Amino acid sequence: MPYAHFKGNQSPFYEAEPHVAEIVNFAILLGRPILVEGEPGSGKTTLARAIAHELNLGSPRGTPISTTVKSTFQAKDLLYRFNALKRLQDIQDRDQRQQQAQYVYPYITLQPLGEAIRSGKPNVVLIDEIDKADIDFPNDLLEVLGSFGFDIDEMPAEEDELSTKAQGFGRRVQGDAAERPIVVITSNREKQLPEPFLRRCLYIELKFPDNPEVLATILRKNLDKDAAKVGDDLLTAAIARFLDVRKQALQSGAQKPPATSELIDWVKVLYWQGQKADALTEGQTPYWKVLFKTMQDLEAFNRLQK
Repeated sequence: MPYAHFKGNQSPFYEAEPHVAEIVNFAILLGRPILVEGEPGSGKTTLARAIAHELNLGSPRGTPISTTVKSTFQAKDLLYRFNALKRLQDIQDRDQRQQQAQYVYPYITLQPLGEAIRSGKPNVVLIDEIDKADIDFPNDLLEVLGSFGFDIDEMPAEEDELSTKAQGFGRRVQGDAAERPIVVITSNREKQLPEPFLRRCLYIELKFPDNPEVLATILRKNLDKDAAKVGDDLLTAAIARFLDVRKQALQSGAQKPPATSELIDWVKVLYWQGQKADALTEGQTPYWKVLFKTMQDLEAFNRLQK
């Protein structure tokens, strides 16, 4: 495989636990998609970015080819787009575009996954929130990933050669199985995914890292320009207080318990507002509203505070 070994801790913004890095490397060796689940804010999409950054993949380098799935998506929407409306408009023109409009291929453009298959270059493809799509979408997607190729159904067979000369791809877009991209698929568990799809993927569940040392490392990597200025005492106190808040939120059945992304934002706010570690160690939670994302959770924690 044309990929280096993913260690999980080489990017400046992500810290993967050893078992997560291990599964990523197994998926690379087996050529399998990686299905990543976890609560919102746990770093699912950031994992794809970390893989691209650490393995120096993508264009620009370190950037995955990404798309967010919509409820109306079909698998082909990740592969190509046929602009039928533009063709219809051109047919009605009396200039040179009318001549072009007799063909279909000028109105077909490859989409993120389709371009990754055609390019034959090592890459990371992020398919975000697959659980939003129709129930047939995951299985149709797996068919494409299994053969590592797809047909553009709207393109007539007689235009195959013309399209290949003009655009670099014809009716059949076939990738090189030896140059498969690393496909990361995320899910928020809004609906059950089909079993055939699950069997073909390697699975990672990103759990909240409740180890204070791991959280401190994640924070240091994500505090940007403030990383060197935030003292260890504030960081330690903030993590301890955050773990208490998260525990209370879980016990009260919070709709969206605060996770890693909320912790990062909160520590930034604490630093910017000049908060000291002493206030946190006394059981106070300054600017705690930053940690919650729904009115229900805000009201629930407010009652606990009182």
